[in-house]
Amino acid sequence: MMNIMGKVFIIKNNNDNNDIYKFAKESYDKKIERYYNIKMKDNVEDSTNLERNNVILFITYKNAKDRDINDIFIGKLIRFNEQHNIVYKNMIHLESKYHDRVIKSLIDKIDLDLEADFDDGCYVLANEMKTLYEELRERIYVVENKDNECLLSNIENNLYVENNNLHKLAQNDNQAIRLYFNNDIDKRKTNFQNDRESIVSCMSFRRLVDKTQVFTTKKGDYYRTRMTHTLEVNQIAKAIAYALDLNLDLTEAIAVAHDLGHTPFGHQGERTLDRILCGKIDVGIPATQNMFKNRWFGGFKHNYQSAKILTKIEEKSVKYPGLNVCAQVVEGVLKHTKLKSNININDFVSKEYIDKIFIDDPICSSLEGQVVAIADEIAQRGHDVDDALTSGVMTINELKDRLKINKCNDLLHKITKECQLIEKSCLIVDKNKLKISKIVSIIVNYFTQHVIDSSLENLSQNDSELYSQKLPAIRFSDDDEKINKYLEKVVQKKVICNTTVASADYNASVIITKLFSCYYNNPRLLHEGTQRKIFLEMLRHENVGVSNSAVFLGDGDIDLINDEIEIITKQEINEKIIDRYLNDCNENLNENDVIVYEKRRILIRSITDYIAGMTDGYALNEYEKLK
Repeated sequence: MMNIMGKVFIIKNNNDNNDIYKFAKESYDKKIERYYNIKMKDNVEDSTNLERNNVILFITYKNAKDRDINDIFIGKLIRFNEQHNIVYKNMIHLESKYHDRVIKSLIDKIDLDLEADFDDGCYVLANEMKTLYEELRERIYVVENKDNECLLSNIENNLYVENNNLHKLAQNDNQAIRLYFNNDIDKRKTNFQNDRESIVSCMSFRRLVDKTQVFTTKKGDYYRTRMTHTLEVNQIAKAIAYALDLNLDLTEAIAVAHDLGHTPFGHQGERTLDRILCGKIDVGIPATQNMFKNRWFGGFKHNYQSAKILTKIEEKSVKYPGLNVCAQVVEGVLKHTKLKSNININDFVSKEYIDKIFIDDPICSSLEGQVVAIADEIAQRGHDVDDALTSGVMTINELKDRLKINKCNDLLHKITKECQLIEKSCLIVDKNKLKISKIVSIIVNYFTQHVIDSSLENLSQNDSELYSQKLPAIRFSDDDEKINKYLEKVVQKKVICNTTVASADYNASVIITKLFSCYYNNPRLLHEGTQRKIFLEMLRHENVGVSNSAVFLGDGDIDLINDEIEIITKQEINEKIIDRYLNDCNENLNENDVIVYEKRRILIRSITDYIAGMTDGYALNEYEKLK
């Protein structure tokens, strides 16, 4: 049934010392239904469609003369009883001494004059006020659903027939762990196929096409983006997984999602965001160095952000947060590169997922996740060489000269042989371009085949031997690891120190710092969707002081909003109080410093998410508008 917007029933109460107030408070305190006795002059029709989710707003004055509001109750209109009285259930209680700005913000959204539009002797008025109605419904929804998430302990069987030829240590589809019940998945496909399709159809995946790998797209459309890199990782990972009889669907789901959390402008964007959050770049956040050192506002790394996109940021259904992908996918994405001890996983992934992904073990528990991690490494070696040779910062002869050491003899021989063959050939438009293409292919194939060989050897061991090593089963041999590190060092030294890359990195840092500073110091510059996210994060916060005092920064009385922004962004907070609070001393939950800190943290993390999700082009456009 279509959800038609309901009405807001405003009930005025002249003092807090009567039965009306007593019943309203009792309804809130005990979470029970109470009724309001409608007077003749109230002129409220009970024919209102109750399927519209009508809401109640009780307004209680300190005294009838001054019209100063003492407090308000927000609740649901349940029904009209046989005496045509309103039956309600109050969910939220806001008091002016604690929530003055919130109350004023709500009253400002009332399209009526609370005096002139109420007839004499009339205390109830029903009206459709879209902005107010939506905010009240959101507040009620958050209270109702804080503990109402349905988790699955066992996943439903799909109609897909399991592949029985997988390696004994591969992940089978019946081992998939999906946290939230989902009737919408296609049961003719495996759980991991459904995950892969959810990922490739999400907005964050599409944005990878305009996110820099190393060289910006301004250098030319030949250079890689995050999208082309992701496709290369996927291709390499599937080749390894196929050779090892692992689960291809899970491998591909992890591969296509592993870099969703990358910022615009490559790794420099990632580094800049983290430096802002730890106070090494000043954007106007009032905090001591000790606060930044202890990561009061968290940190940033793209693998954590990728996991957050999968589990929180992307929206696919009203029934669950994120894309509701299986825990194996989230773990593989998170662990495709190193975890950092100074980053709090709770900033990125919910407790329900954390309990499933073996966060204390840096090695992915699934072989498929290990495959993607090594495929990412191989792909990076390939495109490091490709970018270095194509950009001209290194010549083919320079590369061959660097490979003239014993450990690289086999690789050098293959490259030299292929280059000689091309040089002797005729009818080739661009021999140098073909040589580069072949060199990259040789490097990628060399590492891919060697990883397959070494991994097959590792997997041939008995389980106790394999797990006692505390190393990934899917890994380079010791010799190949040395070659990989050597190649990384000699090529990246050329590429990363290149003037073009250094200039791009500098510009990236300037752009992201400017954007963060502008958004933090004036959150009204943020996109409306991000402003709503900030408001909803505050509403959902487990600290009632934060939830009840949440003010939407994108709509309402401008002075109220500016006052709220000033407090969130500029007010000094007591370091000792917050330090005790963060160390689980719950007696400080309602301290004003705690509330301001939590709101500031929500703002900072939301700005981080917003900037991290930008493409290069969007970030540049925003910078041009704001500089």
